[in-house]
Amino acid sequence: MPDVKVSVRNITRIYRAATTDDRVEGRGWYATAREIAESLDPQDPVRAAAVIAVLSPQLSWRRNVIEAQNAYAGRPIKTLGLNAEKARRILAGENPEDVVSGPKVRAFWRTIADPTDPRAVVIDRHAIDIATGRVLGDKVRGVLLGRAGVYDEVCDAYRRAARILSREFGTDLSPAVVQATTWVHWRREYAALYAA
Repeated sequence: MPDVKVSVRNITRIYRAATTDDRVEGRGWYATAREIAESLDPQDPVRAAAVIAVLSPQLSWRRNVIEAQNAYAGRPIKTLGLNAEKARRILAGENPEDVVSGPKVRAFWRTIADPTDPRAVVIDRHAIDIATGRVLGDKVRGVLLGRAGVYDEVCDAYRRAARILSREFGTDLSPAVVQATTWVHWRREYAALYAA
């Protein structure tokens, strides 16, 4: 495997390169996701956030929302069977703490449930690519994230970047806002590489 290093510098560089529109979208991304959770389940948006999160693997955000709506409406859920089953278990009353698994999915749940949570950082393929400064293939990403402590290292890099950027921009930027903003910018700039 090539030498791959996680760098706060890469994250801050991408954040600084983001356009004003990217920053506006990034700042509101998880708040908008929380609003969707509230619309699905006004009595328990944390449960809805868990349903959204367990359905998220291998789905676009648009499709993720549609499938969460299907789950709440009792319609068939078109995603990985295990993930659909997890959504059904949560809706049947099982505690999301016992159902939501995996660091990325748990972080996605927590960040939708509380967009201001400073601990929850969603590390998806784009976030790891941003932190390493290049588009990695799925195999390299898998090997890298399979190493003990790497997921936490990437989360910490986003937390450190958020502190640096908060001071630099004179506003409180949570790790989730930094992750979402860099995600928005990165996907726009490098979308063609992911489609290939």
